Amino acid sequence: MRTARWRPLLAALGGLAAGSALLGLSRRWLFPVAVAGESMTPAFEDGDYVLVRRGHPPRGDAATGLVVCVRGPEDRLLLKRIVGIPGDSLRIGDRVFVGGHPLLEPYVRGEAPAESFRGVRLLHDDEYVVLGDHRAASTDSRDFGPVRPEQIEGIAWLRYWPPERAGLVRREARRFAPPEGETAGESGDSPMEG
Repeated sequence: MRTARWRPLLAALGGLAAGSALLGLSRRWLFPVAVAGESMTPAFEDGDYVLVRRGHPPRGDAATGLVVCVRGPEDRLLLKRIVGIPGDSLRIGDRVFVGGHPLLEPYVRGEAPAESFRGVRLLHDDEYVVLGDHRAASTDSRDFGPVRPEQIEGIAWLRYWPPERAGLVRREARRFAPPEGETAGESGDSPMEG
């Protein structure tokens, strides 16, 4: 009969211990980041809080469009979007061109300032180009150059604050604008007749 009185307390202590262990383990894989500034608007607003999953981005095209947390100048943590991956030939001006093809970037806000225009750059096997979505208000690869995998602390996984904007952070798949004179959805090829 005595143990029945202690069961709720023991269960609560067990739950607390399990929760503490889970929190300790999750800190190895996740860490919080507070968004400060406008460089990633409209995707992230000043005052948003994001959980970042530790680790490097996947290889290849699966990395493009991911929002990552990078170590920037003065060892600051910055949220930026991957627009260039190893092997890409990039030209960044008022638009981003990959291999001469303009990227469609529906997430971008504002126009890049003229002084940020750069020439063509071929990315090495260990280089990524990261840009802020609000190009006119972002310090990014246009300023500090490509980043290496060891500078990428993790991938933005979940916005948890404010509650009305909470949810998983989506990757924006890489898409290109159609060639001049074509509209989206046109391929330029005429159908074969049988």
